[in-house]
Amino acid sequence: MIGFKTKYLFISSVFLALFVCIPLALQGQEKLHYAGPLQVGKYKGEAGYDYKVVGKDTLLDGPFLMERSNLQALLENEDSSFLFSGTFKDHYPNGSWRFQFGEFQSNSQTQVIDYQYRVLVSGTQEEVNGTLKEGKPDGAWTYTVNRIKDSELEQVLFKSNIVFENGIPQRSFRIENESGTLVGRFLRNGLAHDEWSLYITDEVEAVESWFFNDGGLEKVQGKENDETKVVQISVNREEQRKTINLDARYINILQLQLPVSDTLNVFETGMPKLLAENAQYYKKIDDILSELGESAFLPEFKVKVAHFPLNAMEKAQLDSIRVHFEKSRTISESLLNSTQLNILKLSDEEALFLYSVVRAISENFINPIEKVVDYQEQGILEFVRRDQLIRKLWPKGKPSVKIEVGKEADSVGSTRTFVLPNAERFNFDGNTMSSVEQLAQYATFGLDSIQHLLNNKLTKEQRQQELIALEEELIAQSNGLNNLIDSVGSTTTQVNKDALMQIKAIADKSLSRYSAMEEVTSKFDYARELVDCYTQLMALTKAVSVLPAQWEEIQERYQDGVWNPFTATVMNEEVKKRITASYRKVLVPYFLEWAQSDLSCDNADELVLLMQGTYRRMMELREEETSKLERKLRKEQDPKMVMQLFNIQNQVKEK
Repeated sequence: MIGFKTKYLFISSVFLALFVCIPLALQGQEKLHYAGPLQVGKYKGEAGYDYKVVGKDTLLDGPFLMERSNLQALLENEDSSFLFSGTFKDHYPNGSWRFQFGEFQSNSQTQVIDYQYRVLVSGTQEEVNGTLKEGKPDGAWTYTVNRIKDSELEQVLFKSNIVFENGIPQRSFRIENESGTLVGRFLRNGLAHDEWSLYITDEVEAVESWFFNDGGLEKVQGKENDETKVVQISVNREEQRKTINLDARYINILQLQLPVSDTLNVFETGMPKLLAENAQYYKKIDDILSELGESAFLPEFKVKVAHFPLNAMEKAQLDSIRVHFEKSRTISESLLNSTQLNILKLSDEEALFLYSVVRAISENFINPIEKVVDYQEQGILEFVRRDQLIRKLWPKGKPSVKIEVGKEADSVGSTRTFVLPNAERFNFDGNTMSSVEQLAQYATFGLDSIQHLLNNKLTKEQRQQELIALEEELIAQSNGLNNLIDSVGSTTTQVNKDALMQIKAIADKSLSRYSAMEEVTSKFDYARELVDCYTQLMALTKAVSVLPAQWEEIQERYQDGVWNPFTATVMNEEVKKRITASYRKVLVPYFLEWAQSDLSCDNADELVLLMQGTYRRMMELREEETSKLERKLRKEQDPKMVMQLFNIQNQVKEK
């Protein structure tokens, strides 16, 4: 009986709360109307729409119309017209929508028809029609681009017909432009399925066909030099697979997965080009709807690909590869584009040799490594086996530590070899990210050594000019570092502020040492070192300054919603407390203590990489099974042991 009363009182309180809240909520939902000028992205025009204010939020709700056209602009030159028409419901585009975009010119000739002046126009007209459901395309959508001449349809430049269900493409679709027509179909979940075929004018058979099975591409058939070529896509059923969008990234993944001999031109033109054109048109509508309200309009064609996730070690190696790539590219471009060096190599055989080595390093080391960096930015590396990637980047094999170049420009068969004194410590063997990191490091150290050798050959005037430029850069870096520390120091904790002040002290001490130097060569070398040092200290300052914000993100991520039956609400509860406590009480103090007591220009970059890797690992651990880890962390206070338990792979040397 006591339990029944408790339940009855709880339900009554809920109904009472609802009874009180409903009138309050309705107070801010009166329909209002706006009519006047409006800008949405790059589009400026006249608009009329209904909306309501809920709390501090303005929500579009009701009919919406925005349009623009200018007769005077048309008669004088050309006019860009547009029309957006549809309906919103609670800030979501909902119901039937229509979009028009026009780029027109006129010959200024007019006609009078039924008491109206009419002007003939020529240009292009885009017409988009379809239905939205809570911001997502739902039903049939048609996107047409027409060429207009003298107000008559001259040619259909592009047309797309896609059927959606709650934002997911369904059944068959058709996309066509001036050069071809693409037809294909989807499963109910939006995955590509069966044969997708591309036809061109006057061709009965498809010139290109892609064969999918439940989202997985099995083969591609295309024509090259009037011959049909079939490329089989090997599928290992035991490999982990992941669903992604069929877009430019997917095409790049395919190109990397296939041997060079099996790569068809269709991966660069044909079907991918038509799909990219379709995505570009749909993105125009998505940008407009997203700026107006809540929308997810892009037609995400789905496919499945093999997935090879990057582990923590590989991510750390990729961070290192990027650092070395950026430095080596800067040095190589500086040397190859140096006017004085290009003149000097015409008369100095040693300068010519070193210049040729720089060019060889750029071609055989830096250019392939740049692709690795680009692939990482595009999110491609996790979908390609590392051995496939390396074979694709270096089809003739990775370069050697011994770099051979022509001894003279006009000598045939005569070569000289460049090799670093400590070359034996570099290991390019193996098809792993570790070998790529070694290549990146060798390129950096090799170019740094060559730059030092060439600097001794440059004229005193040139060196003085470069020294002046370095000093200007140093002053700018010093001012930037001091300004950042001052701005952050006033808003952070005392322990963080102490670390920042130590960074500032090291920077000031290094600059004071530089200013006391007299010999030009020594100053030049030390100035270059200081530029790198200031870059690393700036990165460390930023890393320390974001620690409070990162801790807030970690706290928010390590929260679970738990239903509280007593208050009838979902309350946040912290989870994995031993992990977050180890981060906050062991690792962060360790980082700050390092910055305060053991910091130098030589190890600042190592500390930055470690802090970044630790934060990234904390975000990953939230989704992993960590029961065993949490038990081991119960009494662990050694930061290095905590990092080992967290599986944070770092390249920090023992201090």
